[in-house]
Amino acid sequence: MARRISVMIDDDSWRIIERLPRSTRNRAVNAAIREWAGVSMRREASSRMDTLRARLAAVRTCQIVRWIRDERE
Repeated sequence: MARRISVMIDDDSWRIIERLPRSTRNRAVNAAIREWAGVSMRREASSRMDTLRARLAAVRTCQIVRWIRDERE
C-alpha cells in the first residue's frame, strides 16, 4: 500500500530528483530509503556484535567445530 508523505529536502537533493523523469522519482526515493535503512541496520548490528565480542571470552575454532558436530548428531 502506498502512502503520501510530505518531506523537506535540501536544494542539492532537489536538484538530483528534479533531473529524474517524473515517472521514476517515487521508485528512486523508495530505493534510496531502503538502501539507507539496510546500511543503518547492518551498521547497528555490527556495533552490537563488536560490543558482544569485547565482553565475551574468545572461543577456539576446535571448540566451535566440536559444538557443530555435537549438534548434528
